[in-house]
Amino acid sequence: MQIVGWLVLGIVALGVLYAFVVRPWHLRRGSTKEEIQRSLPGDDLVPNPRFVWNQAITINAPASEVWPWVVQIGNQRAGWYSWDGIHRLLGVAGSVDDPRGSANRIVPELQDLQLGEEIRMMPADMGIPGYKVVSIEPERALVTHIDDENGASWVWVLDPVDAETTRLIVRFRQKWELGLMGLTFWIGDELGSLVMQPRTLSGIKQRAEAARGE
Repeated sequence: MQIVGWLVLGIVALGVLYAFVVRPWHLRRGSTKEEIQRSLPGDDLVPNPRFVWNQAITINAPASEVWPWVVQIGNQRAGWYSWDGIHRLLGVAGSVDDPRGSANRIVPELQDLQLGEEIRMMPADMGIPGYKVVSIEPERALVTHIDDENGASWVWVLDPVDAETTRLIVRFRQKWELGLMGLTFWIGDELGSLVMQPRTLSGIKQRAEAARGE
């Protein structure tokens, strides 16, 4: 019984640590106070979200050289530049260059993204809708949206710091409904913002900066 008591206490302690230390940090990872508070394109698509995160990273490359990596993201496009091993385990890995991983080059045929196209997290046959492109400002902002009862907006903004430096700001807002499906989305959102999205940002940074050195 004593072991069980210590186990319960440990689980509670980990829960408190996650809720009050880890979670507030990863939901705004890399972001400044101003970036969190500012309005971004697409905020109006999900006006009353239940879940929001805002993450950002500084990239030592101009926006014109970061944008091509952003605009080609997506399953079976250039991938997500994230933890490809985890994606393979989930059955959602793959890019036009590699069925098991993300692309490491700018893919010319993926640069002409159009309004209304879908950016998918996973293959279409898995039944999960993709994010529809609702606004594109080349070298500035990509706004995507899922318009259903669990709708979400996922926005990528390139904010030039100077001629050689860019802040890449990503904001996610979701309005999932309460219930089993909502719980599923919440768990996915938490894991995505904690594990996958930061890796995507660093993956874009690494690729954009490496391309400058070639």
